[in-house]
Formats: sequence, structure tokens, C-alpha cells
Amino acid sequence: MARHLGRIASLIAAVLCGVTGLADEAAEMAARIEAQMQAPDRHRFDAPRDAARKPFETFQFLGLREGMTALDVGAYAGYTTEMLAAAVGPTGKVYSHNRERVLTNFADGYYGRTMEERLANDRLPNVVPHVREYDDLGLEGTVDVAFLGNLLHDFYRRDGREGAVGLLQYIHATLKPGGVLGITDHIGVPGADNHRLHRIEPDVARALLQEAGFVVEAESDLLANAGDDHTLMVYNDEIYLRTDRFLFRARKAP
Repeated sequence: MARHLGRIASLIAAVLCGVTGLADEAAEMAARIEAQMQAPDRHRFDAPRDAARKPFETFQFLGLREGMTALDVGAYAGYTTEMLAAAVGPTGKVYSHNRERVLTNFADGYYGRTMEERLANDRLPNVVPHVREYDDLGLEGTVDVAFLGNLLHDFYRRDGREGAVGLLQYIHATLKPGGVLGITDHIGVPGADNHRLHRIEPDVARALLQEAGFVVEAESDLLANAGDDHTLMVYNDEIYLRTDRFLFRARKAP
């Protein structure tokens, strides 16, 4: 009996130690992200995005941890890249993906200039620029967590169901067995002209993920905004940077 009770006590102690360890790790990640948010050389357009993006809470929901390899799919100006770099810490790695034409042609070269500034002088030493087409991402089976922010609707709008599923399959191939794709997008509602509004229905996104081979294992309302009635185009000044967004955690089979 005493031996049995001793074993139970040991198991409880191990669980508590594990919980404490995870809490400490989360606190350290939060501190790294907060320090990066306060960095004096941070890009001037990043801070206005913090409140709506909630990077620490988002990454915690996705199960991101120090030392992991992350992929920022369609990084554009690199806000999420920089937050991911802080989250995974110096022992982790972030692939910051963009297409060449996004960096050089879009917005009169703004994205390329901003990424150059963000990465200049080895400012984010754990970030690897990854300039590839979406259908040629490479990195097969090497990524722990990929992130796709506010882009699925564009593929669905422009390339239809087949194109959107194709994008998700390319990302799926980069993930390790059991790896996670975090995906967020602007919520559209049935009956609305979501293509024009640059939105997508969550049920449509969920079906696309499942068709691409993912298991959607959790959904969070972390990025919800009840003040968005889903009638405005997402770039409208009244809702810009404050849209109602879904957040899914989708997993590749182990």
C-alpha cells in the first residue's frame, strides 16, 4: 500500500513539474515577444498590428515552442516573421517565405524594402529568407509549425477550390509528421460577396483544409471582433486591421 501511494505521489509530482515547466517556457516566450515588440529598431508599421494579431496568444494556441522550426507562408512585410523569430528563440529557426514578384513588384517594392530593413545587419539571426513560388516551397518534412495569415481567401477567390487546396497541400508537404498549420483569415458569411470583400466563410476554409489532408483539431475565437458585421471590404478604413477572423489549428497526421 505504501509503495502504491509512493508511486502515485511520484506521478503527481512529475505532472506538476511538467506543468510548471510548460508555464515557465510560456512565460519565457511571452517575455521574448514583448522584448521584440519594444525593440527600438522595430519597423514603424508593426506596433499598430499588435493588439489585433495577439502573437503570443496565437502561437501558444498553435503549440509553438522554443527551438522549433517555423514557416511563415507569404510573409510579405514580415510582421509575423519577426514575432515567430522571438517565439522560437535563438535555438529555433524561421523560414520567411515570399515570392520574388511580391518583393519586387507589389506596392512599388515596399515589401522587398521592408524585408531588407527587417533582416539587415543580422538583426534576426534565426530567420532564413525563403524566396520560392508557392508550388515549389521545398522544405519537405522539416517544419514543426507553419503559419498562413489572411491569404487563403485570395487563392480561393483567384484560383478557385482547386487552387486553394493546392496551396494547402504544398504547405502540408513541408510539415513534419504531426506538424501544425495555423491559419487565420477574414470571416465571410453566407450570401455575401466574399470574393469582393476579401473574406472567406470558416466552413469553406475548414473543408479546404480537410480536402488537403489536414485534421482541423481546434478553433479559437482569439481573433474575433463582434464589431465587424462582415459587410465591409477588409481594407476599408472603418475595419482595417480589426476584422473578425477565425483561427484554426490544423494538423498533419503523425
